Amino acid sequence: MRIVLFKGQSQYGSLRLHVDQLAAALRDLGHEAVVVDLAADDPIAAVNAVLADPPGAFFGFSGVGCDLQADGRSIFDALGAVYASLYVDHPLHHLPRLSTPIQRKVALFLDRSHVQFMSVWSEGRTFRQIGFLPCGANQLGEPPDTTDAAFASRDIPLLFTGTYRGPPLAPWKEWPHSPAKDLVLDVAGQMCADGRLSILDALKQSLARQGGGLTSELLDQVAPLLQAVQAYCEAYHRDRLLNILGAARVPIRVYGAGWEPLTTQYPSFDYGGVGSFAETLALLRRTRLVLNTNNGFVAGGHERVFTAMSAGAAVLSDQSRYYAEAFKDGREIATFAWDALEDVPQQIETLLADEAGLAALARSGAKKALAEHQWRDRAARLVKTLKLAR
Repeated sequence: MRIVLFKGQSQYGSLRLHVDQLAAALRDLGHEAVVVDLAADDPIAAVNAVLADPPGAFFGFSGVGCDLQADGRSIFDALGAVYASLYVDHPLHHLPRLSTPIQRKVALFLDRSHVQFMSVWSEGRTFRQIGFLPCGANQLGEPPDTTDAAFASRDIPLLFTGTYRGPPLAPWKEWPHSPAKDLVLDVAGQMCADGRLSILDALKQSLARQGGGLTSELLDQVAPLLQAVQAYCEAYHRDRLLNILGAARVPIRVYGAGWEPLTTQYPSFDYGGVGSFAETLALLRRTRLVLNTNNGFVAGGHERVFTAMSAGAAVLSDQSRYYAEAFKDGREIATFAWDALEDVPQQIETLLADEAGLAALARSGAKKALAEHQWRDRAARLVKTLKLAR
């Protein structure tokens, strides 16, 4: 199968590396993968070359390229081709791109609760398929040495990479009193109290307390308001965890944007700079324990987990229904609960103190991730989905 993959802008370069490694996996499976960089100085020539020899399908992360048109018409519709995308954030953050009309459109998500949200929101909109597909692990060279001796030589005890968004902002506080504000306040309160609760489930519970029910029409109306709630709760949980770790003086190496306020406040946070995703891959080879927050994915998986495991690092992450299904907790991954964040500093200390146990955790996680959570595994599932959507 011939597939064109669009490459766009990406913070830290993560999605650009995803495209390259997905393309390589597709080629290893015998498919023709053509990468078109829409962030290049002049991408038009590359797009025109593709149109001259049309593929069976197009693919872009988080909807990149979905709005390409020729003579006022979607190029995908003009070619009769499939356009597929894997959205790496909650669909609330991507409503304009998800609303772009394409006849053969496939929307994939890395959290099953996102799929459930879409099953309600998409009513009346055209999608060939809506499905679940986590990202794969990004690799750096050969698989890691997972022996105890190699693990003992790793010089970064604890690593966290990602953006610090600061204390969460609640724009609805400035709204005048209204039923919409009451609804938003209730949904946000539920999600902050329970980090395992998806925004769709929180909305259903809020409506039920008001004696109503959820419909596609209602979800379409309130979705723009809920985007702020989703962003708020993602920031809320990360901010709370990091402040607990800082107050407990947990030594941690951190990389990413926006960290200056926290690293100034907490001397135990060793800030290495903004960094890039490619740099992170090298750091993971030096790390014993990677701390992950799942960015609100209550039933899905963040590629940071699969990538860290594949680099031979042990992983401590917030709980997810997907991780409970994919990994043996305590043997292949360690997890923490949002309603017990005060226990996380001691949990980290205990994990790091048991070097042999942590090495065994990392080794088992690497074995599982290398066997089941690579881009080759995701590429095979993607091709099946594309063929069904043609």
